[in-house]
Amino acid sequence: MRLIKDKSFLCFLSVALVFLILKILELRFKFSDGFTYMYMGRMILDGLVPYKDFFFASPPLQIYLMAFGELFTGGNFLFLKLIPIISAVGSSFFIYSYMRKKFNGSYGLLASALFLFSLLVLLTTDYSTGISITVFFILGMVYFAEGDKPFMAGIFGSLALLTRLYAPLPIAGTVLYYFIYRRKEIWRFIAGVLVLFLPISLIFEIISRGAYLSQIFFFRLHLISGIGLSKWNVVSFFIIGDIMLVFGSLVYFMFDKEKRKMILPILATAFSLLLYIFYSDIYYLYFGLIIAFLAMFTAKFIFEFDGFQNFRKILIVLVVLLVVINSSIYLSSYATASNMPFTNDLVNFVKINSSPNETIYGNFQVAPLISLLSGRHLAANIADTNPKNIMTNTFNISSIEDKIAGVKFIIEKGNVLSDGTLTGFDDSTPLSYMQKNCTLVKTYFIENDLSGNNFVGVWECK
Repeated sequence: MRLIKDKSFLCFLSVALVFLILKILELRFKFSDGFTYMYMGRMILDGLVPYKDFFFASPPLQIYLMAFGELFTGGNFLFLKLIPIISAVGSSFFIYSYMRKKFNGSYGLLASALFLFSLLVLLTTDYSTGISITVFFILGMVYFAEGDKPFMAGIFGSLALLTRLYAPLPIAGTVLYYFIYRRKEIWRFIAGVLVLFLPISLIFEIISRGAYLSQIFFFRLHLISGIGLSKWNVVSFFIIGDIMLVFGSLVYFMFDKEKRKMILPILATAFSLLLYIFYSDIYYLYFGLIIAFLAMFTAKFIFEFDGFQNFRKILIVLVVLLVVINSSIYLSSYATASNMPFTNDLVNFVKINSSPNETIYGNFQVAPLISLLSGRHLAANIADTNPKNIMTNTFNISSIEDKIAGVKFIIEKGNVLSDGTLTGFDDSTPLSYMQKNCTLVKTYFIENDLSGNNFVGVWECK
């Protein structure tokens, strides 16, 4: 009741509502690996088991949440895209609550606003990548750890571990925090981490006959060799996009004299940075691990000027400017990127020109969605056609061609050159099979795709 009467909390709810409305207005289908997870959720509802019946390169929680979401939304797959948005709002609540408890509600309001309207959060919550869910659990872990609830903190850490494999880094920072400052409680925290993660992992390891560990761990080791985007390009894009939070955090670390008050976020951030240093397969969304902590550090730094004349008025203006500027950048450059305006036409084409027992195959960013919406299964239930599966020799293209024999449609992304030449297909595209058995029957042009592709093609196969 006291929280509801707090003006800063009412302001927080207003900021969260603005974010929620902005994101809901831009809710639409975009090219994303999130559809792969949605399809896996559907396979779970059909009685299949990950790692045993189909390949999945991450711990299981996300796709089980997808399965639950499909039941809850009645199979409306667009509504499933609310999961990362709601997770971000939940994360902002943990940020607000943490900073309010450490300092006051104004700190919490500022930090949560900086987080929600950071360019990274605005961009990544368009996609069901799993990072938003993981961050929610990590921030819950940090909040409960500071709230003298080590077992509950461990539970949230366990849920983060069951979502993504980069979660052990901030968890390791939390273990160190307990070891240094609250050694008597460290075993309760570790017990909370293990109470869900250990038995669930053992169950999947036994059911899958060893494939669980192989798919979520050893597969990732193959990616350390440098497969992926330029690390510097990814890092520089993040720094430029959220320069205010990066700069504010650097100044905080250089000049703040009360760092011990935020030692847990500092340790979680320090351990998370190891991912960017040692792991080669880095993507922009991975910086979601630290963006909340950067928002906290920046808010703490800004309030060092609280004694200045008209500070609060100036702060309100600056926050409004941040919200307007980042929202404008998001809306003008990224909200329309990777959109699939031809989804309904493609789904109708597949429905009209195939029978319910026929299958499709294709690019992981589009084929699983078309499969779900059209009611046509993916051939051999191959939902994850990420080219890295081929690049790491986890699968080979000839075995895939054998499994998809008899497929009705193959849907792929690529590029059409000015002379009409088709090129730019990823390594998971069964080009040899398509040349021998399939004919291009539909072409959809992409206006603005972040991966650089300019068309989606549909091949009908014998």
